[in-house]
Amino acid sequence: MLKLLSHYRQTLSGTVVFAALLTQPLGMAWAGEIEEAVRALTTNKNINEKISLKDLGITQPVSFASSAASRDIYLPVPADTKLNQATLHLKGDYIRADGGRTTYTLAIDGDVVAARALTEPEGATDITIGVDEAPRTSGFVRMGLNWSSIIGKDLCEDDRAIGNVLKISPDSYLSYSYDPTLVTDIASVWSAFPRKVILLVGSDSLDSASYDAAWRLGVALERAGKEVQVTALPQIDSIIDTDGLIIPSALAGIPAFSALAKGGKITLQNEAEIGALLLLNAPILQASIAIADEKLMKGVQSALDSVSSQLKDADPATEAVFAKLYSNDQNLLAPLPEKTINVRNFSGRPLIAVAPDAAADAAGLFDSMWRRTPLANGLILNEIGKPDNNTGSISLGSLNQAANNLDVIARGDWVTTFDLGDSLIKGYIPASLDINVSAAPGATNTPPVASVFINDYLLGAKQLKADGQPELISVDVPHYAILPRNTIRVQFQRQPASDQCRETPQGYPVSVLPDSNMRLKKAGPVDDFATLVPQLAGDALLLVNEDWRENSTKTLVSVISIANAAGLSPSDAEFKLSKRSEPVTPEKPFLSFDIDIKGANDTVKVIGDHVTISDKKGKVFYDASGFSNIAVLQAMTNANYPGLSYSSVGGHPEIKETFMLSGGDVAVIGENGILASVNSAGTPLYLNADGLQTGNGGYFSWKNLTSPAYWMHNFSWLLMSGILIGFFILMALAQIARKRSKNK
Repeated sequence: MLKLLSHYRQTLSGTVVFAALLTQPLGMAWAGEIEEAVRALTTNKNINEKISLKDLGITQPVSFASSAASRDIYLPVPADTKLNQATLHLKGDYIRADGGRTTYTLAIDGDVVAARALTEPEGATDITIGVDEAPRTSGFVRMGLNWSSIIGKDLCEDDRAIGNVLKISPDSYLSYSYDPTLVTDIASVWSAFPRKVILLVGSDSLDSASYDAAWRLGVALERAGKEVQVTALPQIDSIIDTDGLIIPSALAGIPAFSALAKGGKITLQNEAEIGALLLLNAPILQASIAIADEKLMKGVQSALDSVSSQLKDADPATEAVFAKLYSNDQNLLAPLPEKTINVRNFSGRPLIAVAPDAAADAAGLFDSMWRRTPLANGLILNEIGKPDNNTGSISLGSLNQAANNLDVIARGDWVTTFDLGDSLIKGYIPASLDINVSAAPGATNTPPVASVFINDYLLGAKQLKADGQPELISVDVPHYAILPRNTIRVQFQRQPASDQCRETPQGYPVSVLPDSNMRLKKAGPVDDFATLVPQLAGDALLLVNEDWRENSTKTLVSVISIANAAGLSPSDAEFKLSKRSEPVTPEKPFLSFDIDIKGANDTVKVIGDHVTISDKKGKVFYDASGFSNIAVLQAMTNANYPGLSYSSVGGHPEIKETFMLSGGDVAVIGENGILASVNSAGTPLYLNADGLQTGNGGYFSWKNLTSPAYWMHNFSWLLMSGILIGFFILMALAQIARKRSKNK
């Protein structure tokens, strides 16, 4: 009985204590936990990053085969910033059907850190290894892979193997963290951009200035190899995905945070929930660059004010935390002066904030020439451009920092790139390339071969004397090979072994000399995409339907993709909004989106989901309806000025793949780029402006007639022609002599 009474007494005591805890106000211990949680959310902390090969655009396995192969892959990291817990996770597998001595090595920044001998018929090649945490001035961790497969046993035995293959998975990645307080300048923040960049805007409905700024920055990012996602600051009634949010337990009872703890997709009910998303550094708000207009700053301020009100009710001590947050002039609450670009803090991450009127110059700043110069927290951009070129030619060495010297065993490539709008004289296109190269003698008597490509079109090749002296390779550039962004490649090939294989193959130097240049000519008549691109690269006009700015996050995707494909200059182009019901007469070359152009004879007509395409004579050769989320792009050559007209069909396609325009004057576009391209005039897509399908300016061009190679190549034909011509001349002279004899 005593034991039973004692048990009841303990139970009653516990119940009284529990009831007391339920009825008393929120204690200081709980309040302290809330303040501590909020302080942790508003304090800069290490940022964790994961950069995979897939994020770099490598979507297929990187394969290594043959007897030897190597490849360097550059993984972006914040420049001049110490990396914490940096680890490389290499994933892959191999097949070894041909046997032999099969190995591969992994190097980081040129130092071999791991090697594997592959002995099984097949298997995995996963490697997890730490990476030196030292800052990288270049802004890249260089991952080098080298593969060797030797199956021959005797001298000069064929060593080619098709059954030994190493495949590196696109899921391989570099993980690291860094202290955001160490990223203090614009150049470092830019170097830390992932491949998929979030461009933040104030809302889905933008004014003209902010819409203009967004497309310019988007094109600049696309030209830098980034994939742009335009995201608006969430609003009430926005639907968001809360998966992945980590909510501190101390804040789980706060209404704004408890609403986000439900998981899955939810509809935002109030501004406090938007503020909670900001404090939690939600993935949808992990922006790298933002249009810092008044709407964005007011939206951030209102959201933080609302969530801070709920937090103060739960713990008054959090007021001091928010007071410190508001006083920090490095967040998006502080106004951004005109023509300014600055590094700001947003949701605990460094972000490049751009004033709307600074976007055009910011696009020039992010060009390859000036990208590493903004070593400052903020800049006032008054004018960013390039010096005028009045020489009619461009030095290839000035286009980028391509290495001029190569050691070549079997094959080596020298590569440089340029944009029509940013690198050349406005309104001019490449006419020819004069490549000066030199090569050292090798161990074989077979001369090396240098081949010149532009955009993977072989323009010319030459067997080199390889005596260490300069040699000229001169090639014409056909207009069909020219794109808004162009790649010039000079490929060197050597015989890798000496006579009878008595010597070990080794590399011998070759050079592309700095006096190599590209000669320019004025762009010719416009009749298709290829001839229109140079016109848009200079002083052009971008016309956008005024309704598009009410749905900015979707329509900007189309504007950015098409403007990039058309070669529109984000620094020089003029921007205007217009109504669909008011046809426009452009006063310069143009790119229009859902705008009627006055005086143009439309080859394409779009009404709702109905599309008709006709030829130059008006005969319809394509007529269909029922489409959704595609667009038709046409080259307009009969208006006052030539231009491109974009017409959406059944909605706006969200273009996911970067593409370039080439031949044809009508293109159907979907999510994956160009679906079909046609020349409505009915002529072949790749005829030059002069009607010749060769790029040498004609068989009897002055350049051919003054080229020794031309005469040597055609010696037999020319000799036969000379004999025939001489024979006919002699026949004519004999006939004249006979007539004179008769007359006498």
